[in-house]
Amino acid sequence: MQPLALSDRPRSDALDRFSFASFVEEQRKTLHSRSMMLALSFLIEDYAAQSPGTHLIAAFQRFSNYRRQIRRYRNIAPRLAQAFVLGFPDETPPELPNVTPVALEAEWPLVHEWIVIAWGPTCAAALVAYDEEQCAPHRVSRRFQAVWTTSVVQIEPMVTAFYRTVGQPAPVFTRDLPAMQRTTVAMQKDLTARLRAIR
Repeated sequence: MQPLALSDRPRSDALDRFSFASFVEEQRKTLHSRSMMLALSFLIEDYAAQSPGTHLIAAFQRFSNYRRQIRRYRNIAPRLAQAFVLGFPDETPPELPNVTPVALEAEWPLVHEWIVIAWGPTCAAALVAYDEEQCAPHRVSRRFQAVWTTSVVQIEPMVTAFYRTVGQPAPVFTRDLPAMQRTTVAMQKDLTARLRAIR
């Protein structure tokens, strides 16, 4: 599957101006450590794969970063309802089932964002981080400001806006609130254990 590029869509969808970080601009940023953000990314991906009907959105800044996680994605992608993988096309991303690559241009805001969002009937979680240094795609970002949330009220507008921007209908499902609460509690406990292990 070739990456979804801006030329494949009408100019009116404004992916060149889209930013997940804009949805959390006023929120206090509490995460800065790359190891903590990586642990959170893996946690969200794992729970997305364990929760039937979940959609995943992941922004890797560049596709070469995605390739480093390809073994994980070969495992989780078949269990997802759908996944979008965003990145600057410094290489061609591997083809995987249920995964739509989205190619970003170097000057777009999304190139500077590290995003992992899980959205489904029993799972809602998001890591939204942006590169403070606004590094060019060929450079390694070292300073991030990030937010971690499991708030449906906060995540739903991000997901809806993104799907509208890429010209697809947002996922529609019946939310299982008790199951979602159980998933959120399990994620919080699991995260505590994972962070303890990396300290």
